[in-house]
Amino acid sequence: ALQESGVTGTALLSTVRTMAGRWEVGEDAGLEALVEAVTLDLARKEGRTPITLYFVPAGSWKSSESDQEDFSDVRFSDKNIDEETPEDRELIVSRAFTVEAMTGLTLTDVAKFGDGAGASVLGDCLECACAGIMACSTCHVVVDPDWFDKVGEPCEDEQDMLDLAYAPRRTSRLGCQITLSENMDGMVIFLPQGANNLMDHVPFED
Repeated sequence: ALQESGVTGTALLSTVRTMAGRWEVGEDAGLEALVEAVTLDLARKEGRTPITLYFVPAGSWKSSESDQEDFSDVRFSDKNIDEETPEDRELIVSRAFTVEAMTGLTLTDVAKFGDGAGASVLGDCLECACAGIMACSTCHVVVDPDWFDKVGEPCEDEQDMLDLAYAPRRTSRLGCQITLSENMDGMVIFLPQGANNLMDHVPFED
């Protein structure tokens, strides 16, 4: 993309270094956004299929045993996540917001660089502190049990991160490890009430 805009040679290398920012401490200066913009553009040119995802906000379900709010009208707690009735499911999904996303991207990609109002809301809900390299648990989501087979089980390294996540469930996954495919069209995903960001406690020097 930079070459197409006329940046070449030494200027190209200098521009890339500048846009990389302080990459060693996660301070990007625009390079990541450029890469994702090109990725999205290529996805459209390749004719990748857009799909619709449904995200249930944290306030619409009891996402932690410590939550004290009354969710009796939702009837969907951490103890009966696999046992809700069709009526419960209809109520829950009615409170979800929709996100249009391209196949081939991860949930983290969509949250950070996706198009549309839904993607913007998702970006506000998922912190994605490690830029999608599976070094934190801030993009933790809970996949609807009916859709978990489509997503699959986490690998051992991902499970290690999930063990540190906020109120993990049996169907928890990291958004950066869920690559969207056509068979995930219509998938329902629950957003946790909070996030455990261990990177907040890393003593980076100014």
